[in-house]
Amino acid sequence: MKNISSEGFSVVTEDGVTLKGELLYPQGNPRGVVQINAATGATRRYYVPFAQYLTEHGFIVCLWDYRGMGESASKALSELDYSFSEIGLKDMPAILDFLKSKFSTIPILGIGHSVGGQQLGLIKNNQILKGFVAVATSAGFPAFMPLGYRLKTLYFFYVFSPISIKLKGYVAAKKFGIMEDLPKNVLLEWRDWCSKPDYLFAKEFYGKTIPKGNYKNLSFPIQVLAATDDPIANPTSVKRFWSHIASDRGVSIRTYTPAELGVAKIDHFGFFRKSFKQSIWKDIISSLENFL
Repeated sequence: MKNISSEGFSVVTEDGVTLKGELLYPQGNPRGVVQINAATGATRRYYVPFAQYLTEHGFIVCLWDYRGMGESASKALSELDYSFSEIGLKDMPAILDFLKSKFSTIPILGIGHSVGGQQLGLIKNNQILKGFVAVATSAGFPAFMPLGYRLKTLYFFYVFSPISIKLKGYVAAKKFGIMEDLPKNVLLEWRDWCSKPDYLFAKEFYGKTIPKGNYKNLSFPIQVLAATDDPIANPTSVKRFWSHIASDRGVSIRTYTPAELGVAKIDHFGFFRKSFKQSIWKDIISSLENFL
């Protein structure tokens, strides 16, 4: 592995929230900058091996934590009133502006995992991007999920989380191995979106509780990666979500099966396992190179 240098950074959003992250640098002249937007309840640390792989292929990589999560959780979660949509409305744009200011002459690309791709159209300055890879990004409607996972999801949203919020003031999920802890309003808005087959595009939310953004007029190519065995971003859910989105540079969907990759499962988080370095990771590099 080539030597990788890194530096930490802090970015303050328009509403005064401090986000923490780090930049990983390749050797030699960088080909581009990649902003990685994590999944809900995942910290940037999960993506470090993948980020290191990107640096080995000449990319600067930006890893960072959403408000109220990981190292960006500067206060007790019970004191925070952050909403889920503020990730796309305030956090992602702040990071993108930071990268544009710091690397003004280098192409900036994006990779979003799950919610990291869902809120793409809420990013008011996303025209800065030259291309985007959306990984396991779909509607989170439980009825689209296999029965077993659907029941787990409903239990998490309507039993575990309300009890946790009542007792703790936030969703204390980490000690149970579910995900990172979440501020209560992040969970509540997320749950509301997941209650509708069209997710955030449902008439109750789209253009009302959240702005319409620029989901219908994106200006860069998008590569969507999905897996047939992903209980959340399965083919039905992926198709439903991306039917609401348009780019004048095109949206392509690539769906993997475990069999074609010679593995037992891919799942929702498996895309970033090292075992996919010679398959999915190589495909992501190809997409990034095509964006340049």
